[in-house]
Amino acid sequence: MTRWRLLTLAYLAAGPNLMAAEVTVQPGDSIQSHVDRNPPGTSFLIKSGLYRLQSIEPKRGDTFRGEKGAVLSGAVVVKPFRKQGPLWTADVRVQQMRSVGECAANAPACNLPEDLFVDNVLVPRALNIEGAAQGRWYLDYAGSKLYLGVNPEGHDVEMSLTRNAFSGDVGNVTIQGLTIEKYASPTGAGAVHCATLERGGRRGMNWVVENNEIRWNHDVGVWIGNGMRVAHNHLLHNGHMGVGGSAKDVVVDDNEIAYNNYAGYDYHWGAGGAKFVLSENLQVRNNYVHHNEGPGLWSDIDNDHVLYEKNRTSFNKVAGIFFEISFGAVIRDNIIENDGDNPGGPTGFRSGAGIVLNTSSDAEIYGNQIANCPNGILAIQVNRGVSDWTKRTYALKNLYVHDNTITQKSGIAAGIDAGPAYVPDVFTAWNNRFKNNTYRFPDLGGRHFEWMNGSRGIEEWKGFHNDAEGRFLKL
Repeated sequence: MTRWRLLTLAYLAAGPNLMAAEVTVQPGDSIQSHVDRNPPGTSFLIKSGLYRLQSIEPKRGDTFRGEKGAVLSGAVVVKPFRKQGPLWTADVRVQQMRSVGECAANAPACNLPEDLFVDNVLVPRALNIEGAAQGRWYLDYAGSKLYLGVNPEGHDVEMSLTRNAFSGDVGNVTIQGLTIEKYASPTGAGAVHCATLERGGRRGMNWVVENNEIRWNHDVGVWIGNGMRVAHNHLLHNGHMGVGGSAKDVVVDDNEIAYNNYAGYDYHWGAGGAKFVLSENLQVRNNYVHHNEGPGLWSDIDNDHVLYEKNRTSFNKVAGIFFEISFGAVIRDNIIENDGDNPGGPTGFRSGAGIVLNTSSDAEIYGNQIANCPNGILAIQVNRGVSDWTKRTYALKNLYVHDNTITQKSGIAAGIDAGPAYVPDVFTAWNNRFKNNTYRFPDLGGRHFEWMNGSRGIEEWKGFHNDAEGRFLKL
């Protein structure tokens, strides 16, 4: 067999990515038209420039690689404006999309997906024309009019309009090196959405989303799918969360996840840096998670076998890491500082903490450094019922907290709080234990622990068979 024939057979076996030349996309092109004209497995080089209102459904195996300065924007330029009393108006035509989600009291329009930007600065949204007069904006869907309470003359005004940058249920899609911004993603959808809402929400598989900046999108920056890898991205200033969703075998690695929930969703309902529901074999590691209006990293409802490893969290609400009504977690080697404030939430031990475990079983928490949080490691047992999916009872069992270093200037360093119906079993019969941790306090005589539904000093804590070989140091 000739050498040329051997090389030809090798290329054919390698599949379409090696056989096809890279397709160059220029500003002004329709990216979807390029996708439609090319076979599955094509690689697209998106040249530097601004691409407005692009919404792409990839084919299996497609790769989208952005040059530096390649920006996909879901926003349209709004003009011209006319003065109308104290407001300025423009004609726009937007089909209203039903959206869900509970809003914080000071952000009643959080679940309306369109946003308005003046010179790239977000303008708060009002629910009526009267509210727009207070430096906000209002969208009259029925009348196809936008009302703005700030003078747009001489400024760039944009309104997010397109729902997704990428979406679909095909496999093996790669998205690299792009800025993806200002998409009007509704609640429960991402600017990068590894599923298809229109066809029943079937998930894609094995997408790779890396080295992108995904910002100022109304809901989630990246909505996960099975086998997805989300790595080395900046997931910043998204309206609901940086990353989230439901899927199996997902890796979220080495991202910056920060300043999310600008839309003002109620973070007790669900918002913040990242939230995962019904996930399995999820790995979240090496991320820098900070200044989110909600928990930094949150697993809630039937997550199974979750790893939170080597993350750094700070200045998030409620918790740096939150594991709730789920099963099987390893939370190790994270650095959690100045985290877990919960303004307007409960007081005392349940107010917030560096790590919070709520009515979840089989969690091991070790090797973490926690400092200057309202509380250190907080575990809660309340009646949360039975899982609708697995029929397992939610319970705080088999919690093993060991070899952590916790520095507390005030508050509770570690412990468990339970509803009266669960005392004493949650403390004595359900295999929950704290071993070999190191604690630092300004006052070694204080009541720094919670056990049997009371605050305890060091000797009481040890008397309950906790941290018999722990270290208790004065700051």
